[in-house]
Amino acid sequence: MASQDTVLQTNAQLARDYILSQPSDALNNNPWAVYQALDLFSRTARLMNFKQAKLNVAKEALTSMEYPPKVVIEFGTYIGCSAVAWAAILRDLHGPSTEGLHVYTFELSEEVASVARDIIRVAGVEDIVHVMVGPASESLAKLVEEGKIVKGGVDMAFFDHWEKFYLSDLKLCEDLGLFRVGSSVIADNTDFPGAPDYLEYLRAGGRGGEGSVKYVTKSVPSEHIVENRPNMVEVSTVVAAP
Repeated sequence: MASQDTVLQTNAQLARDYILSQPSDALNNNPWAVYQALDLFSRTARLMNFKQAKLNVAKEALTSMEYPPKVVIEFGTYIGCSAVAWAAILRDLHGPSTEGLHVYTFELSEEVASVARDIIRVAGVEDIVHVMVGPASESLAKLVEEGKIVKGGVDMAFFDHWEKFYLSDLKLCEDLGLFRVGSSVIADNTDFPGAPDYLEYLRAGGRGGEGSVKYVTKSVPSEHIVENRPNMVEVSTVVAAP
């Protein structure tokens, strides 16, 4: 039996082949068309992606922010489906100029990252989306060390990797001082397969204590159904930051 990593890589390559097989005039430099093609493909293939119904929840959160977001960090790239969508949202919010718009997305596998980069190039958002390979915590620390992300400089953090790392990576964002008041933190799969420690932390408002990051959070039902019930998207807002 093939390992999970092998299956993920094979399915990623199938997704790339599907995108590259489409008429170029339908997808090239059109991130929304690329996202929708991948979302359609995911319905017939065993492919993980941030489904359209859940993206709608996240998009509503981003477009309603007081200050339109410019910098997004994403924990879990896979084929780049959601990263392409974030770039499309940023472009829609800010118009033709992409100056200052960045999506930094973290992928553990070089093979899968290569697929994501190819898909991102088709979408025409390689100037916005930066795929970093390696453990997310190391990639994020490197961005801060190099000055590519500054204190309070993250408008939205998206968690869609291994649920057991959601909380530790959120705390790393706090320790690095990446959030500002109004920053959004969005997470998939907190109800299924589940991230109970992450949810408990956010519902408690954060670590507590003077000078800590504080949150308000809500579980928003999407139209995507898992195990006969709406799949939730956890949408949290930073209400205090040191």
